[in-house]
Amino acid sequence: MTVLITGGGLVGCQIARLEQEAGRAPVIFDFSPRTEALGEFVDLERCTVVRGDVTNPLELVATVTGYGITRIIHTAAFGGLTAGSNTAPLASTLVNTMGTAYVLEVARVLGLERVVLCSSSTLYMSMEGGADEGRYGLEEAYPRPNNVYAANKQAAEDLGRAYRKTYGLDVVAVRFAAVFGPWGPGGGGGATTAMERWLRSSMAGEPAEVNISGADWIYSKDAAQGTFKACWAEGLEAELFNLGMGQPYSAREIADGINAVIPGECAKESARAIDPRRPAMNIERARQQLGYEVEYPMAAAVRDYHEWITRR
Repeated sequence: MTVLITGGGLVGCQIARLEQEAGRAPVIFDFSPRTEALGEFVDLERCTVVRGDVTNPLELVATVTGYGITRIIHTAAFGGLTAGSNTAPLASTLVNTMGTAYVLEVARVLGLERVVLCSSSTLYMSMEGGADEGRYGLEEAYPRPNNVYAANKQAAEDLGRAYRKTYGLDVVAVRFAAVFGPWGPGGGGGATTAMERWLRSSMAGEPAEVNISGADWIYSKDAAQGTFKACWAEGLEAELFNLGMGQPYSAREIADGINAVIPGECAKESARAIDPRRPAMNIERARQQLGYEVEYPMAAAVRDYHEWITRR
């Protein structure tokens, strides 16, 4: 049983680590692999890193057949996520939507056991005009995307559902809250960029204004844990799972978590903190069917992330 992980970045590297801890040797398929960064989290001698493009089905087929792949975890996405997709909508759609279509088609044609698609909580920010019916934060809520990245992710989920219903391909999707965690230097999206900026400012004794409040977050190790379990769980009743911390965190709570590990009380709530005023995603389905549990609530996540930055 060999898993292909498309995208060896912020979450993909942590999934590869879990695969190795389970005694398997994953294959990481990445457009521009950063082996030095990967080597901080995985044993490079016990995994295979393939340079490849998810928009090239021939490269996908060669990798799947060449390494005896049985399951795919599809984390690959266009760089910059929401901001990057809005800047380059066509390129984003080619990677995020058509890349997913190629992954699904290769899995269907070659008879793979399961595909796990990584989606995003950005869909819950696109409820205006959608069929919410009071179920915000539940997987059944029906988003109506109003930005390119959300539209890409909705299309990817819909393709997965279509392949599941039409062809019997076992497709599972997970929706991540705002992911942050160790990966670098650079990369990882806006959440990681913001958290790293606050931590590094505090470590330098400089003011760190936490300007995001009430958001739904997830640490990269928990995102990987939930995705890993979605890949291997048996007897699943559902096909879509929310993965997050299970509660929103205010800017004050984030600042308190930073100040708890870095002396100086440098982190403070910004007077201009953005508050989306939305509840966190409901993660009960993931808890019940995947065995997912939040191992890194905000304080623990900040502590672990700070320790990683300090070691580098």
